[in-house]
Amino acid sequence: MDLSALFQQYYFQYRTEAKTPLPASDEFIIFTGLANEAINRWANYDNTFWKELYTTNQIDDSGDTNIASATTQYETSANMRIAGGFVRLFDSRGNTQVRLPILEPQDVQFQNDITNYAWFQGDPNNGFNLMINPNPISSWVGLNIDYVFYNKPSLLANPTDLPQMSQPYFIVHRALANRFRGSRNPYYQAAKNDAEDVLKTMQMENNSGNWSNPWSLADHSGGTFGSESSQVAFQ
Repeated sequence: MDLSALFQQYYFQYRTEAKTPLPASDEFIIFTGLANEAINRWANYDNTFWKELYTTNQIDDSGDTNIASATTQYETSANMRIAGGFVRLFDSRGNTQVRLPILEPQDVQFQNDITNYAWFQGDPNNGFNLMINPNPISSWVGLNIDYVFYNKPSLLANPTDLPQMSQPYFIVHRALANRFRGSRNPYYQAAKNDAEDVLKTMQMENNSGNWSNPWSLADHSGGTFGSESSQVAFQ
């Protein structure tokens, strides 16, 4: 369901009217703000790592994606929150040529100058830079840079924008609850309960995996990342 379809469902329940206002209307603008508040609630719920927010540097394609000569610092996606594991350098055929373990920034001082490793410098609020050691040798130049990282959620702005969550109807319930709260409507608590029920269901499905493939991605890079703590495992 895109933003327009979510708005239609929200407005029908809020006003019980068959005709939905246009995207330029005040009500649509209000709903967009409430929808993004719901996305923020989802993204930060109960320290949950949502599967939908994992991506890779190559898929995201907004950070530096290739090794350059004599360059040890590379920009990352502005949406990156946490990365862990390895940085993979691969050729045009997709064959991995180098794997660089990701270290915590505070551990870099204990490494020698010739060991291959990488770390991320910065924080989620101001952005990160990928740092690699040592200075790239000639055979590395031109290789593709890839690593898995956990993303910030995309906010909604246009009618055709799609939320990333598995059950976007959570946005409808959450927006209704906050709209009711703003107007001191007694149905606020009921709508909030509906939203929380959907959110808990999403979390249960997210964390359970399936019977043959439980969801767990180990992070062997350490206990902290950048300037903030990260969990030992991505769940």
